[in-house]
Amino acid sequence: MVEPLAVAILIAYLVALLLIGLLSSKKSSVGMTDFFLAGRNLNKWTVALSAVSSGRSAWLVLGVTGTAYATGLDAVWAVAGYIAVEVFLFFYVARRFRAYSEQTGSITIPDILETRFNDKTHILRGVSAFIIMFFMIAYVASQLVAGGGAFATSMGVSSSTGMWVTAVILLAYTMLGGFHAVSKTDVVQAGFMFVSLVILPVVAIIGLGGFDPLLQVMHTEGGGFTSPFAFGFGAVIGLLGIGFGSPGNPHILVRYMSLKNVKEMRQAALISSVWNVLMGWGAVMIGLAGRAYFPDVSLLPNGDQEQVFLTLGSEILHPLFFGFLLVAVLAAIMSSADSQLLVGSSAFVRDIYQKMFRRNRKLSQKKLVRLSRLTTVVFMGLSLILAFTAQEFVFWMVLFAFGGLGACFGPALLLSFYWKGVTRQGVLWGMIAGLLTVILVKQQPQWTYAFLPDVKELLNTYFFGITYEAVPGFIVATTITVVISLFTKRPKHAKQIIERLNESA
Repeated sequence: MVEPLAVAILIAYLVALLLIGLLSSKKSSVGMTDFFLAGRNLNKWTVALSAVSSGRSAWLVLGVTGTAYATGLDAVWAVAGYIAVEVFLFFYVARRFRAYSEQTGSITIPDILETRFNDKTHILRGVSAFIIMFFMIAYVASQLVAGGGAFATSMGVSSSTGMWVTAVILLAYTMLGGFHAVSKTDVVQAGFMFVSLVILPVVAIIGLGGFDPLLQVMHTEGGGFTSPFAFGFGAVIGLLGIGFGSPGNPHILVRYMSLKNVKEMRQAALISSVWNVLMGWGAVMIGLAGRAYFPDVSLLPNGDQEQVFLTLGSEILHPLFFGFLLVAVLAAIMSSADSQLLVGSSAFVRDIYQKMFRRNRKLSQKKLVRLSRLTTVVFMGLSLILAFTAQEFVFWMVLFAFGGLGACFGPALLLSFYWKGVTRQGVLWGMIAGLLTVILVKQQPQWTYAFLPDVKELLNTYFFGITYEAVPGFIVATTITVVISLFTKRPKHAKQIIERLNESA
């Protein structure tokens, strides 16, 4: 049974989220830029910490800790992969995102692609918007399922009740406060995640009697517990390749577009990097310490390695601090889901409705904000339906989401900001090729074996055993984009665009 003090902290956290949504509602009602980008008026701390929390989700507090518990230091590669890529993005790419989005009035990723290639056909906007909506609804549905499980564990309610509570809280503050509320709540949630991931391993190691007992356990386990190189080359590259998802996930990228002063981007990058390193270190150490406290996975609830975070916390922490751990799990879930919900809504309202269906009509900003709020409700409804009725489909979709979005948009955006020779046709076919590659590598449909070899087996044999789908997806997308661009006509003013971006960087 969960201590009343821990439950009280959890309830106080949920109330705080609602209050932030209410207090942010006036600012978010001014126009679409305010609702979806907080008016490009966020400070460096808010941008940095909201980027960290929205990008990690429950994967860090549950997934990485569980991986470290099961495989040891090999988990370091997964953390190193996303940290390295996000350092590169924040220090080198983010300024271009911010400068170009303001120069062109871009609010969404499809906005950026259409203006960069002067795409009068709106094909890039339409294809990218539908891909974003498709994945974001599935993403949010998976977060609702995870939230339901977290509430069931922490408060003793049913999973279905937990899903409803997660959905209502998420919808309320996101719909009312837009990106103003989402960014502020993400800062709060980053704080809970940070405190939990730093305090728990420190207390755990002290409880063991220092590092020596932990090192002894690691030596006894052997393998990945004594060397991060115990995995094969392909597996290591695959884990590092987790970072390939970051350049193409819109709920991370929109943070760069929301900073008030582009000159503060490198300071935001430093804050984000330090936060990421400390949280990653904490997650790995929790898994390693958990192995010392629970030598066999059968000692964890349902034999689930991802329960090591909460189980270790309940074992060694005061109820007050265990309450922080419960909040950290929910914070990890909600800090991703709120951003994904908002990005999905922006893809419909901005890219489909305003820029395609109503592009020749002048629409008031207040009307667009009202429609954005209504769309947020509809998207949450669709996510709830999926979460309750098609969980297998949801988890199947989420398998492709992070790597799929990375392969789809990552090469397209990076080449758009750095290479004057990239073309609309190259980007379009590169996006499609990257997404299809991810699907074939992750879970090749049975009917494709009639005319294609076993793609995963092919990678195992000829590609160093690298089978994490984002890596081949990213490489294929980049290759197709470059090759087709070399044989098609680049847009006018491409050279001037790149020169302006070079100046802004």
